[in-house]
Amino acid sequence: MKMMLTSFAIIVITIMTGCATSSQESTLYKGAPKHEQPRLEVLPKANLYTVNKKLNASLQTKLNKKIDELFVKHHIAGISATMILPKKGFWETHRGYVSKPNNIHVDNDTVFFWASVGKLITSAIVHQLIWEEKLSFNDKLSKWYPDIQNADKITIEQLLTHTNGIYSFNADPNAHGSEQNFSSEELLEIAKSHENLFEPGEYWSYTNTGYLLLSFIIEKIEAKTLAHVVTDRISKPLNLKTLRIPTKNEPNLALAHDKERVIEEDYSAILGAGGFVSSSKDMALFLSALLTGKIIPIKNVHAMMKDLYPMFDNKGLYYGKGIMLYDFNKLNHTDNVWIGHSGGTENYKAILIYDVKTKIIMAISINDNIPVEAVVGSLLELIEKQRM
Repeated sequence: MKMMLTSFAIIVITIMTGCATSSQESTLYKGAPKHEQPRLEVLPKANLYTVNKKLNASLQTKLNKKIDELFVKHHIAGISATMILPKKGFWETHRGYVSKPNNIHVDNDTVFFWASVGKLITSAIVHQLIWEEKLSFNDKLSKWYPDIQNADKITIEQLLTHTNGIYSFNADPNAHGSEQNFSSEELLEIAKSHENLFEPGEYWSYTNTGYLLLSFIIEKIEAKTLAHVVTDRISKPLNLKTLRIPTKNEPNLALAHDKERVIEEDYSAILGAGGFVSSSKDMALFLSALLTGKIIPIKNVHAMMKDLYPMFDNKGLYYGKGIMLYDFNKLNHTDNVWIGHSGGTENYKAILIYDVKTKIIMAISINDNIPVEAVVGSLLELIEKQRM
C-alpha cells in the first residue's frame, strides 16, 4: 500500500451533563482537559429510523439539486451520500466519476473508500468480543505482541482511545508518500522502528498502528481474517452487501482524484485502521444499528464516550473508544453535536455522523480533496429550512 496521511474534519456539542467516570489510565493522563460524557438520552431510540422507505419526492429533488450545486462549486470528482431522517425514510445519491481520465462513471455497483471512518467498525467488533468475554479492555498488548515497546503496560482500551503512545506508521517520513506497496506486517515493522511517543495513558496522539494491532488481535482471537470477521459479525447480520475490507485490486472502487489525475491506492493493508469500502447507505445503516443497540448493548455504546480526549490542537473535536464527538459550541459557538467518525487521505474524504439536534444520520465519501463537513453542513441546512 502507498502510504497515506490520515486527515480529519473538525466540528460539534453541548447538550452534555455530568463528568465521565475515570478509568485507571485517567489517573496517568497529563494532556488537555477531556470532554464530559454525553447523556445517554442524546442517543437515538430504537426503531427511530425507517430504512426501507425513501424520503418524499419533493425533498429528494431539493437534496439532489443541492448536490448538483455543490458539484459545480467544488468541482467534485465523485460522491456517495446517504441521509436517514427519523421516521421519514432515507435519501441517497451516487454520482460523478470512478475515473475522470478514463471517463468511467459512478453506478450502483460503485463502492467508495471510507478511510479512518472504518475505525468505528473495528471498535464495534472489539466491543463485541469484550461483551462475549473473549477480550478485556484491561488486557495487555504483551499477550499478543510482547516485543512492542511498553507492551506490558499498553491496554486494549489505550489502543482504542489512541492513548498508547505507539508511533503511527503513516507518520514515517521515508514511508509517507512512497510508491512502494507495503503489507500490513511491513507497516507494523515501520512503526516498531520508532520509539514510542510517551508512556501509555499519559497523552493522546492519533496512531493508525494501534488500530492495525487491534486488527491483528481480532484475527488471532477469531482465527480468521479481518475481512471474514467483518462479514460474519457486521455485514451479513445487518444485510450490508457492500461493506467490506477491500482486495488489493478492488473492483468497482471509485478512485482517488487530484484534479484531473487519478491516484491509485491499495487500501487493503491498513485493515481496521481504515481499510473499508462500502456504499454510503450501508455505512449509514451501520451507524444507525450501532447507535440504537443492534450491534452492542446501548449502555456499551454510551460507554464508548466515557473518556473523550481532545484531538490534535482543535478545540471541539474529541475521541473516545473508536468514536468521535464534534462539539460545535467550542468550535463556532453554535448549539449542536455530532457523534461518529471522519477520516481521509490527501485525495479522499469521508465522514459518518449522527446529528444530535435533528437526529439525522449522514454518510458521505468523496474521491477528491473536498471538505466533506461543508457538504454535510449544506445538506443539514437545507433540511432545517424545510422544517421552518
